[in-house]
Amino acid sequence: MEQKTTDRLVIFGLIVIIGAIVAIFLYKSGPELIQSRYFDKGNVGDRGAIGDAFGGTFGPIIAWFAAILTFMAFYIQYEANKEQKDQFAKQADDTVVERFENRFFELIRIHRENVEEQNIQNVIFGRKAFTTYYFELRYIYFVLEHNYDNSDKNNVLDKEQLSNLAYLIFFYGIGHASEGVFSHIAPKINSTDFFKTTLQRLENEKQIYSDFVNDKEKYENQTGYKVLRLKNLEINHKGKNAVFIQHYEPFTGHGTKIGHYYRHLYQTVKYVHSQENKLFTHEVKYDYVKMLRAQLSNFEQVILYYNSICVLGNAWITNDYIKNYHLLTNLPLSFADFGIKPEEKFKAEISANPNFFDWETLKNSFV
Repeated sequence: MEQKTTDRLVIFGLIVIIGAIVAIFLYKSGPELIQSRYFDKGNVGDRGAIGDAFGGTFGPIIAWFAAILTFMAFYIQYEANKEQKDQFAKQADDTVVERFENRFFELIRIHRENVEEQNIQNVIFGRKAFTTYYFELRYIYFVLEHNYDNSDKNNVLDKEQLSNLAYLIFFYGIGHASEGVFSHIAPKINSTDFFKTTLQRLENEKQIYSDFVNDKEKYENQTGYKVLRLKNLEINHKGKNAVFIQHYEPFTGHGTKIGHYYRHLYQTVKYVHSQENKLFTHEVKYDYVKMLRAQLSNFEQVILYYNSICVLGNAWITNDYIKNYHLLTNLPLSFADFGIKPEEKFKAEISANPNFFDWETLKNSFV
């Protein structure tokens, strides 16, 4: 902008200089030119006649130059005002972006704090908790599917519905507090034998851990007694093996820990998506969400996937956040090997964009 203003001032200055030179020339030589043009040598005329002829000849020319200079002055002022207006508009745009980014990066900071604050019974902390969440959820699913496959199937359920149920058990846990939840969300399923059998098995395994902890505390008081390690929970179903290492009391529910985590993550994406200013095109929004997505570990994305196909988090899909911002693009598909698979759930998205999951691009890539 400064360069344009300088150029205009240079042009204006040249016009002024040229006008001054013309004015001096007319002052010095104008009368002689008038005499030589309008009067004979023998009749040079008086000063009044010469002045009238000079004024009549050069007056319009001078007026034309004055008009040009006036126009140039107004034009330069117009351009300056226009540039100033553009500068104010740019400053306003910069202010909008700055305010957005201040809040956006604050939301990312809170997200990181939410990750660090994950705490499973003071045994597992931070990002490692999501790895443990995954194995507990996977174990619950296979117990549930095993019991369903061996039931009379009065209620026909597909793998997505079984995934939904497994996530609800994982989220709310089992016990007196969660009984009302299951009867409220899935009243028909809650009364089925396969579901009751599943909850009973998990309750028994939970009780075994509690008894072990109590015995361990008792035996630790006896000098020289070594407590044996508690056996891992394991189930094999349809050729797949699910193992849960009991570092803590299982199936107590993780809603208080990951509920807040995923709600905040959702609100952060929603904040970016809801920007209506023309500055925030889809490409710009995508880049911001991409920065947020880069914060997610593989296991955070796996749990996000199962959260999104559950009734608790299906807004991720219904609002097209996963589709529009490729939130699961880095998901290792081999991790999501239970319930409805991502390749099936997002079949239409993959058909429209074969690179919807980066995992697909790695297929047969090692030679």
